[in-house]
Amino acid sequence: MLYSFADYALDSGLNQLIANTFWLWPVLETLHFIGLSLLLGGLLVIDLRVAGHFRGFHPRAVHQLLPLVVTGLALNITTGVLFFFGDPMRYAANIGFQTKMVLVLLAGLNVLFYYLKIDPQVRHWERDTPSPALAKTVAYTSLAAWFGVLLLGRLIPYVGSG
Repeated sequence: MLYSFADYALDSGLNQLIANTFWLWPVLETLHFIGLSLLLGGLLVIDLRVAGHFRGFHPRAVHQLLPLVVTGLALNITTGVLFFFGDPMRYAANIGFQTKMVLVLLAGLNVLFYYLKIDPQVRHWERDTPSPALAKTVAYTSLAAWFGVLLLGRLIPYVGSG
């Protein structure tokens, strides 16, 4: 399925635009880095607070970082799709990219679980409310998944096909 999508991307006008515009790739890289900084910077604080750290921060105050996290995620999805369209065969065959996408899916499922099971509880927490084990598990899973995404993203140029 990934190779079918890569074939589609390779034959697209978007591929030609990205491949033939010499300044576009560095701009996308810069925007991707900014998005990653917003995403991981906000999630680091949120997840560590949900895990029971940063008790000086009220949980509702920490959640005010969510618009930055969502903005970073939107930037990364947009630029990531454009990267794929710019060099689809390289990404489709790359084990680092494939593993990164699995971790993005895991992180997405973790967010869904968080909103269904943990967020309703967090809304009632005070500063001194201890974090339950399930909240800690979800928070540390989020951090592990997103830092894995970061690591694998950096490794894509250095690892080959599976």
